[in-house]
Amino acid sequence: MAQIVQITDIHFVADGGPLLLEHDTRSAFLRVRDYLGQHYSDCDRLIVTGDLVHDEGEEAYQELFDALTPWHDRLRVIPGNHDARVPMQKVFSGMIRNDQDSVSFLDELEGWTLIGLDTLIEGAVEGDLAGNQWAWLREAVMQAPGPVALFMHHPPVFVGSQWLDQLSLVSLGVFSNLVEDFPQIKFVVCGHVHQEFYTQIFHADVFTTPSTCVQFKPNSDEFAIESSSPGLRTFDLRPDGTFDSHVIRISK
Repeated sequence: MAQIVQITDIHFVADGGPLLLEHDTRSAFLRVRDYLGQHYSDCDRLIVTGDLVHDEGEEAYQELFDALTPWHDRLRVIPGNHDARVPMQKVFSGMIRNDQDSVSFLDELEGWTLIGLDTLIEGAVEGDLAGNQWAWLREAVMQAPGPVALFMHHPPVFVGSQWLDQLSLVSLGVFSNLVEDFPQIKFVVCGHVHQEFYTQIFHADVFTTPSTCVQFKPNSDEFAIESSSPGLRTFDLRPDGTFDSHVIRISK
């Protein structure tokens, strides 16, 4: 059995940087990082699903990269709407595809194919697959020898919060049709919504995960936050395509 840990929506800032909705995102991430070191130092993959930094430059990415040194051989990243491709491509070059149009990854783990997608639309909050990813994704899934897991920032589903559902993946129907075509896609996991959520697209399970910092209130028509603790998500993968997933909350 192989284990993946997903963290998301770090919104990392430089030391002394601004707060996000009165939350110290830097300190919150460092607490999560310390928790990972204590409990998940030997995970098989650590995957960060976007918003690595909060409108910061290359120095912040480098500092975040350094903070995750123990996982460098197992670290995979994709961008969110607060990220920038060029500094990500420079800092995380060994952990992503060699593709100038996207920050994405293709990986294998215990018979599973892991695919990380870039849904960043520069200058926008909503997202969609960048560059040639639609064709690349379809080809990668077709070539996969076993079960497939997809990782992306923007959820390809509605989560029941009106304001958030306007900021999801733009091409919901196209994505759903692609999933329908491939029963080997077992699950899709996302960030962006700063909350835990579960649904399905046809045969595939779809998960969202709490942020490592501030949490958005579920089922809210207008923007609202709540006081629940930061979190992460784990996946335990079996070679037969079955898996278990759990959200772990980390005390503030």
